[in-house]
Amino acid sequence: MKINFKEWSFGGKLIFISAIIAILSLFMSWVDAGIVRASGFQQQGYIFLVLYIYPIFKLLKGVKMNKLIGLICSILSVISGIVFLNTKNVDLFGSTVNAAGTGLYLFIIASIMLTIGVIKYKANQVEDIDSLI
Repeated sequence: MKINFKEWSFGGKLIFISAIIAILSLFMSWVDAGIVRASGFQQQGYIFLVLYIYPIFKLLKGVKMNKLIGLICSILSVISGIVFLNTKNVDLFGSTVNAAGTGLYLFIIASIMLTIGVIKYKANQVEDIDSLI
């Protein structure tokens, strides 16, 4: 497993960048209700990173990715982020307020980037010298 950023396709670069952004979003606030803040780690947002494992693994191995499995993982990541966002609605003095922080929005954007990256991904075809002879 190597990080060959220059050799990756546009989709591969998007997958890698989205994974970095998703990890960084865990350090930001996922819940921000004025006096109460909680990071992605405190909200157990790291569980959502499980959905990033398959695309990242295939990218780093440089092998072909099953688009269906990759799309299922990435779309589930987007849906789970949006569902988690909707659970942060709270009633405050008779009005509904969304207490989601910027980290959660960043995670959803990273998940959308992951979906686009999976769609655009093309594996690097490493040619074997023996097959050319």
